[in-house]
Amino acid sequence: MIHSIKRMEKKYILDSGERNIGRRNEIVKKLAISFITFNRAKHIKEDLDRIAKSTKDLNIDIYIFDGSTNLHTKYVVNNFLNNGYNHIHYFHIENAISDSDGLTQRLSKALFEPDAEYVWLCGDRFVINPNYYNEILSYIDKSYDIITIYEKILKGTREFEDVSGFADYAIVPVTQFGSTIVKKKLIDAYSIKKARKKIASFGVQFIFLLVIGNCKTFKGVVIDGGEQAIILSKFLTRSGCLSSMWNTWIEGWYKFIDLLPDAYNSVKKGLYNRPDLQMGFFSVKELLRQRSEEQFDWKKCIEYRKYVKKVIVLPSIIVFGIAILPKGLAGYLYKIKK
Repeated sequence: MIHSIKRMEKKYILDSGERNIGRRNEIVKKLAISFITFNRAKHIKEDLDRIAKSTKDLNIDIYIFDGSTNLHTKYVVNNFLNNGYNHIHYFHIENAISDSDGLTQRLSKALFEPDAEYVWLCGDRFVINPNYYNEILSYIDKSYDIITIYEKILKGTREFEDVSGFADYAIVPVTQFGSTIVKKKLIDAYSIKKARKKIASFGVQFIFLLVIGNCKTFKGVVIDGGEQAIILSKFLTRSGCLSSMWNTWIEGWYKFIDLLPDAYNSVKKGLYNRPDLQMGFFSVKELLRQRSEEQFDWKKCIEYRKYVKKVIVLPSIIVFGIAILPKGLAGYLYKIKK
C-alpha cells in the first residue's frame, strides 16, 4: 500500500498538509532520478547531500520510493524540502505481503510513476557524480533510447546502433541500480511483477533489454566515467546478494541470459560468464568465502553443473574442489587470502 505521512488510504494520494511529499509534477521533465530504499535514511541523506543542488539547478526531479518500517527517511526528505529543494518527491510504501512483493512495488513505482521523459532507477548505495549530468542530458536531447554510465571495467565511451553490441559492452553495468537511464515511453507497457516472476533477480534488466531489442531503430550509449563516475556511500553495508551468490549470480544470471530474445543471439554465448570475468564474482577467494558461508557444497555444485560451466570462469574441477572443503577450512583459507 502507498500512503501519505498523516493517514493511510487505499489509493495513491497526496497529503496536502506536507509540501511535495507525494506530489506529482504538472510539467513533464526531461529526466527523473528515482530511488528505491528500505530503512536506510542515512544513505538517502548522503545521496541527497551530493546531488540535490545539481539536480535542482539542471531541472532534474528526484523521486524516493521508501519501504522503510519507520519515518526516518521521510524526515530526511522534509529537511531538504524545508531548505527549498522542492524538486524532491517522496512516497512511503508499506504493508507488502512479503519482502519480494514490497521490492516489486517499489521498483514498479520507481520506474513508472515519475513525470519525466527518461527515468534513472537508482538504489541508495552509490550515486553518479553530478559532473556527468550535462553529458547525460546531451544524449537525452539526442533522443537516445538507453544511456549507461559506469567505471573501471569499461574501455572508453561508445555509442551503438545495434542492441547486441550495446549488450555485449554494457551487460554488467546495466545490472547495477544507478547506472542506467532509459526512455520511459519504451517501458510503459511492461510489468515489473511479470518480469520478476520470470526472473526475480534481474526483472528490471530483462525489461530494459527486451524493450531496446524491440526498437526498429536503436540508439544507445555507454559512458566510461573512469575513476570518478561513481560516488560510493561511506556507510559500509553488505549487499544482500553477497549472501546468495549462487542463487542470484549463477542460477538467476544463467536464466536471465537464456531468456534474452533473438536480437542478442550473436553475443549471448559470451554474456554468461561476463560478470565473473569483469567483476571476479567467483574467483578462488570469493568461492572460499561462499563455501565458508555454506552458500554451496558438493551437492549444489553437481545440481548447478550446467550453470557453473557457463557462468564461472574457473575450471569446474577447481570449483568442485572448493565445494568439498569443510566450511571451517574454507573460512580459514579465505582469511589467509584476505
